[in-house]
Amino acid sequence: MSFTMKYTAHPKRKTSFIKTVEESGRIHALIQKGKPWRNGFIERSNRTDKDELFTQLRFSSSEERKYQLKLWEMAYNHHRPHQGLTNQIPFQVYFRDYPLHAATRGIT
Repeated sequence: MSFTMKYTAHPKRKTSFIKTVEESGRIHALIQKGKPWRNGFIERSNRTDKDELFTQLRFSSSEERKYQLKLWEMAYNHHRPHQGLTNQIPFQVYFRDYPLHAATRGIT
């Protein structure tokens, strides 16, 4: 099941994301508008991004923002220990828990 916030300019139209989810046979559940606390995982991620990236840098263009966000995501997943993972790096946990998956993707 996938969760997203219910916000779109045309709520009756299906976005490409919703079409992809439905085509894969998954259920797309929407979170009520004004109730972001119902999706704590995403809200926590947004807060971390804001605190550790967006308030630290000023961007001169949307391209620079996208580039810095990509760098941040790489550092976040490959170098930054996470308290929720007993201070391990997400990729360490990925390799340990899903070695076959990591091997088939050529990640070593």
